Amino acid sequence: MSESIQGPGLLFVNSKIIRPDLIDEEAFFKWYDEDHIAEILATSGIQSAFRFLDVNIGNVERPYLAMYPMIDIGFTKTEEFRNINVSSDMLPNGGPIYDLADFDVRYYKLVQVFDPKKKGKGVVKTIIAAQYELGELTEDEFDSWYRKEHLDQLAGVPGYLRTTRFKLALARSNAQSRALKGLSTNDEPPPQPPKWLAVHEFESEEVDLVSLRQLTDTEWTRKINSVSKSRAFPVFKIAKAHGAGDWFHDVAE
Repeated sequence: MSESIQGPGLLFVNSKIIRPDLIDEEAFFKWYDEDHIAEILATSGIQSAFRFLDVNIGNVERPYLAMYPMIDIGFTKTEEFRNINVSSDMLPNGGPIYDLADFDVRYYKLVQVFDPKKKGKGVVKTIIAAQYELGELTEDEFDSWYRKEHLDQLAGVPGYLRTTRFKLALARSNAQSRALKGLSTNDEPPPQPPKWLAVHEFESEEVDLVSLRQLTDTEWTRKINSVSKSRAFPVFKIAKAHGAGDWFHDVAE
């Protein structure tokens, strides 16, 4: 990945339990909220955290999502970040958590904030994590589509709040995360997630997908979707917000 790891951005962690015989959702969430996120927010580089559940939980591979906005994603390269614990008395046998759950970890750089409603913090209930791998599509056309057409159309969807857009800087697998912590690992290949992420926020409990499709069904959108290499649009509902509740609200559009 050629993107530099610095500047405003996002730590994106999509996970699943791999040892349900040892840990259930309740214990996993308790560790996340009371131990892991609490320790993360005590660091100097992360002040807000958001935990989400896929609305199709039970039918998707990775139903759990945690996102951490950062003023500088370069914090992820520091010793302070590397020293965040992955073992805990709250985990079976003390952990590490990588023995119990599998984590798709991504560092994203902030590209754009689109906030037409300007309702501030603490309003979001649902998000769409729109992910694209461009294939033959150029980055310039993809960016123009968002800025000149797509975002304005999304703003008409009932309950829509805002969109933050990101470009992937780094991704690591569970095996690579284990290596980062000095744990035994394997030769699992590096992940290759979609390079582009847009987090579309809604203040409604459910996203009106019918309205969304109708409002965004244009020739340009159909072209983008037809030539992109891959697309994914998982919908998540917020489970818990921690810390300051900031989500690039002070970033100029």
